[in-house]
Amino acid sequence: MPAPIVGRKFGVGDIALLDPEKIRGIKVLGISGSSRQEPGMSKSERLLMRSLDKYKILGCDTTFLRLKDLKIYDCEGNYSENPAYCTYPCQSTLKYPDDEMQKVYDAVLASDILILATPIRWNNHSALVQKFVERMNCIENQYSWFGNRMINNKVVGLIIIGHVDGMQHVAGNLLNFFAWLGFHSPEVSIASWVGENDEDTTKDWGQIERNKYTQEDLENLVSSSLVLAYGLKHAVC
Repeated sequence: MPAPIVGRKFGVGDIALLDPEKIRGIKVLGISGSSRQEPGMSKSERLLMRSLDKYKILGCDTTFLRLKDLKIYDCEGNYSENPAYCTYPCQSTLKYPDDEMQKVYDAVLASDILILATPIRWNNHSALVQKFVERMNCIENQYSWFGNRMINNKVVGLIIIGHVDGMQHVAGNLLNFFAWLGFHSPEVSIASWVGENDEDTTKDWGQIERNKYTQEDLENLVSSSLVLAYGLKHAVC
């Protein structure tokens, strides 16, 4: 007789933190891909800020960027004309004096851990995250076309929040993208929450706060990303 279905086990996969002295000084970048009008309105961003608070308490150096606050021009598809035209610095950065994508490049390249937060938008990540992805192509192309690996020994994690069950689709797309860039994914690389079909978003935050699995995943995302980041920084090749 089959065992009864009781759901996911809680608390069996807790990931222990490293010694605080090993964690201290690890550089963590949080990027919010939400388009909500005011800070604090976005639930994915609120979880991101909570994760950054956890990193900071543990002695990490944290940086936060909100894509909505930056003037970032669209990727103009130079690769499609000739892969050699997709360069770093990005052609759009060079072309438009007010383009601020270089702030993102600099922050990503300076980080050890990147945590990207996005809402689910029609079974996909947000339009702001898609713009980030396309503008990061020049980083990936530095390796695939020019042989210059710019992303080394960096860790990525995701925070994904929404009301349509596209979480795994969003995660698959983004983790595939980051793998091509050269990032490593930790044991627990995603903290997520997916709401009910009634799509009553006014009660979302309370449900997120009470969801023990989302909170456990957030803790394990922080812990496992630090374990991996430390291992990569001190790997003996």
